[in-house]
Amino acid sequence: MYEAKKAKKKALTLDYILSKTTEYAIYESYIGTFKVGAIYKSPLRKDKTPSFGIFWSKSKGKLLFKDHGTGACGDAIHFVSLFTGLTDFSDILSDIVDRLNITSTTKLDQTKIYQPTGETEIGIVRQDFTKGDLTYWGQFNITQSTLRKYNVFSIRYYLCNGIVKGIYKPEEPMFAYKIDDKFKIYRPLSNKYTKWRSNTTNNNIQGYSQLPKSGDLLIITKSLKDIMCLHEMGIPAISPSSESSFIPDTVLEAISLRFKRILILFDRDGPGMKYSRLESLKTGLSAMFMHKMLHGKDVSDCIVASGYEKTKEWLQKTLQYESKSK
Repeated sequence: MYEAKKAKKKALTLDYILSKTTEYAIYESYIGTFKVGAIYKSPLRKDKTPSFGIFWSKSKGKLLFKDHGTGACGDAIHFVSLFTGLTDFSDILSDIVDRLNITSTTKLDQTKIYQPTGETEIGIVRQDFTKGDLTYWGQFNITQSTLRKYNVFSIRYYLCNGIVKGIYKPEEPMFAYKIDDKFKIYRPLSNKYTKWRSNTTNNNIQGYSQLPKSGDLLIITKSLKDIMCLHEMGIPAISPSSESSFIPDTVLEAISLRFKRILILFDRDGPGMKYSRLESLKTGLSAMFMHKMLHGKDVSDCIVASGYEKTKEWLQKTLQYESKSK
């Protein structure tokens, strides 16, 4: 009996296993359902801060794992070895077979085959807001509770397709905006080439999931920062996923049923004024701009330049006047 089992183990190959299952299914059988490119607490050790991910390697043509806390990296076989403590290759294969209940009649589950989409997968490793982080947001009168409401995080680093692309520095803070299941990475003090990184689409509307069910007024502005400034003033707002896009027609139709007035409030500069007027003509929505006496092109700039109370007072009076003039 022992010799028969031993012979069977020797006959077992990785090619045979992958004819019955997939790399994704192997990982899933040990750690549960996961999303490729996302960051989780490491299943290989006690991990308080998420720092483990599985990503698609274009050069290798397979799913690899990376534990950023220890530096461990490799394929599904290496992962199973670290997870189980097994070092003999045949023992590792046998453990996979037992874990997935693979038999001669097992058929490959097509839904478990990972198909690279070509989209950028962004993962983040969060950290507590530092004093410097809160000082940065505080200049716009944006509180920590508002940051939490809009899913804004301070991050230690972020990854694109499993590769670390940016690391937090006190002199160069880094934040992540989580919008639906996508991310925008914001490095406010970096140069224009590294300030933003995103995998959002036109359908990922900033601030949309935080809107009240209905209301008298909704503002369409150009950034999540301005959305949060307006929220602090009690004014609901949303923003396109980028400054080169606008709110999709289907979303405009939906919010027009929920809000009595919808206004466009983009930057008071050449591109912002041109684009807002273009969208105003296209959609029929009225456009407005921050007053030049506030010394800023947008709400957040005006708060820094002229103060929160003065900016709020002007905006509320202007919106009230605009409402009465209709």
